[in-house]
Amino acid sequence: MFSDICGKSSGYHVGDEAMAEVAVARLKKICGTENITLACASPKAVTATYGVPSFAYYNFTDTQHADLKIHRPLSYLKSTAVLQYQLRKHDVLFICGGGNLTSEWPGVLESRMRLIQAALKLNKKVVLVSQTLGPYSPEHRRKYAHLLPQLDWVGVRDKHYSHKQTEATVKYAIDDASFLKPEHSARTSKVASGQKPYMTFSMRKFGDANDSLLDILSQEVAKINTNKGVNTVFIPHHSPNGGGDTALINQRSHYFQSDLDLTIVDPIELAAPLKALTSEGSWTVSMRYHQIVFALSTGVPVVGIYVNEYTQAKLRGAFEQFGLEPKLLAIDEVNGKLEPLIEQAISEKSLFHSAAEKCATDSLTDSMKPYRLVESWAS
Repeated sequence: MFSDICGKSSGYHVGDEAMAEVAVARLKKICGTENITLACASPKAVTATYGVPSFAYYNFTDTQHADLKIHRPLSYLKSTAVLQYQLRKHDVLFICGGGNLTSEWPGVLESRMRLIQAALKLNKKVVLVSQTLGPYSPEHRRKYAHLLPQLDWVGVRDKHYSHKQTEATVKYAIDDASFLKPEHSARTSKVASGQKPYMTFSMRKFGDANDSLLDILSQEVAKINTNKGVNTVFIPHHSPNGGGDTALINQRSHYFQSDLDLTIVDPIELAAPLKALTSEGSWTVSMRYHQIVFALSTGVPVVGIYVNEYTQAKLRGAFEQFGLEPKLLAIDEVNGKLEPLIEQAISEKSLFHSAAEKCATDSLTDSMKPYRLVESWAS
């Protein structure tokens, strides 16, 4: 099994880990813990977090991988030998968490494709689940067009974008993180009970989201929350060593100076407690895809903020998974348009609630299909 995860460590990424947590739990039941090995960036932390063996595999671009061979040949030989051993030892390569095969993240794309190529050369079965495919650069499209059609399963999490990016037959199912059970930690339970009413807010710096636009977004959220008399709970999704999302909100905390509280979940909690915290909020505003999935899968009204074609496709796909009209704004459209869209989302709360209930039952069968396929091979 391969996942872009770090376990409970400074590199913890909420969305990737949420998907992986669901996949690991399902595969443990099917294959047994002793028959799963995770390829990941932080083996020690991952094993401690998820209770399965793991080994190191990094998101190197092809250029970085070639440089390793030249400048650190022993490290290259060791990593190659470990990978070959693990692939030969196992029957299936199961790729999940995170879900982005795109040129926007060349290290992720190229390292996964090298892994897939290595598995196919050994005639291993390859399953890819809960992905967003593309956009691809012309070079990546030429280089990898032949690979995905060779896989045993190509699972995507959007209905109208990913299938246009490949000649492979893709299988749609809602994001695996939708099935992560919300479970409070002592800390998130205290935040939830002490801050109500509150909304949850997530923000990231990516694409066209420059400092000025992030300032405007923060100001708008602060103003709207003051007008509505609700507290703000900021949920970071990636804050390595206190940077990332947490640094962004700390730099803008002065916009939230009122009688209402701004609570920043720092350090980051595990995904399940953060989903529980989201589920008890009045609404969500998020630039983070999985914060939107957390809200949608627990029936919470949500507005998404996108920054480019790639993030627009991802966030639109999240709403489409639940059969809802996307409530989205571009980052440069926030001023004056965010509050009316939040009002509309709140007015449709019953629709959000019904969509979450319906997906929890109706979508589970499709979500489990690639796992059932692995189960059929195991038996």
